[in-house]
Amino acid sequence: MNNFGSHNQPQKNPGSFSINDNKLRIQNNTGQSSVLFEDISSITWKRHSIPNTMFVFIGIIIAILGPSFVATNSKNGDSGFMIFVIFLIGVGIAIYGFYVKTIWEDVVVETRGGMLLSYSVEENEGAIEVNRIENARRESNKI
Repeated sequence: MNNFGSHNQPQKNPGSFSINDNKLRIQNNTGQSSVLFEDISSITWKRHSIPNTMFVFIGIIIAILGPSFVATNSKNGDSGFMIFVIFLIGVGIAIYGFYVKTIWEDVVVETRGGMLLSYSVEENEGAIEVNRIENARRESNKI
């Protein structure tokens, strides 16, 4: 995904977790990591929201190339209104891209050694995943 030069924007990293004995395994795009429940320092989730770069990109292209295409292919000299309308449509699509954001949540597990294990889930699923991990952690402590 193109982030228009911003290197600090978060990246979606889809994944899931599984539990084997008293060990939490996290599978994501970068591979698989595992940690013992007793070595977990904290479990949390964080919501991310970035502009929909596809709409922003398409809007900018329409706003730049659309009017020049109309001006070049116009048979009469009275195409000013059409050029203006196409420009406004492109700008509108780009602005729409900033309002319709791509949203996801990251589940983050921090170990006692300071290592961060994370994976991304859909919007409003982060708290559910954290609760599922915490419940499994409690169950493993009972055994």
